[in-house]
Amino acid sequence: MFGSNETERQRVAVTLTLSTGEVLNGHVFLATAQKLRDLLNNPDQFIDFEKRDNTLTMVAKRSIAMIAALDLPRTDHLYRRTVSPAAFDPYHTLGIDRGSNAGEVRAAYLAKARLYHPDKLASKDVPKEVGDYMNAMFIRIQKAYDELETTKASV
Repeated sequence: MFGSNETERQRVAVTLTLSTGEVLNGHVFLATAQKLRDLLNNPDQFIDFEKRDNTLTMVAKRSIAMIAALDLPRTDHLYRRTVSPAAFDPYHTLGIDRGSNAGEVRAAYLAKARLYHPDKLASKDVPKEVGDYMNAMFIRIQKAYDELETTKASV
């Protein structure tokens, strides 16, 4: 992978477990249409690994006991859905029935807000994508609550 063009590679979030038991979270780089198994089965002895602090390091393939790709949802889909009022259902977002009263709406909002608050993972070493997802979900939950609070107050 030395000397490959950066624009032709995609970053894939992974968790590496080394044979020593050490667990690393970060990204590996795959060529277009390349699978994770292709990266591990090519003749190179090392793989490029980007740690959470964005430092690039080389990991010997023989030292890898397990590698797992993290399948994270893309946050741009969440932002797009919050902009389109036709596709946004505040009841579904909060997980409540349409006949819910103001107290049930508030309780559902508080539960979801605690679950997805971006500061919840601030002190933990999590992938940037997870933080982005939590932030996008929190914004979506807040928007749903604001919309239902306005609706319930006007009734």
